[in-house]
Amino acid sequence: MIFLVPTAVLMHGFWKETDAQSRQLEMIHFQKGLARAGAALILFAPIAHTGDDLGLTMTGPLFNID
Repeated sequence: MIFLVPTAVLMHGFWKETDAQSRQLEMIHFQKGLARAGAALILFAPIAHTGDDLGLTMTGPLFNID
């Protein structure tokens, strides 16, 4: 999640493009990167919140939110 946002900004700078087609393509990839970061956050929060009560993990959670 932390990796995805800076990567989207650094790799898919649609604001630098002058060609309309290239700008649109880079914007699509930029938005995909942000969507993946959001999806990772949506998956991360409930799993971290439930902790050991999840019951589906083979090991304990990496983070605990109290």
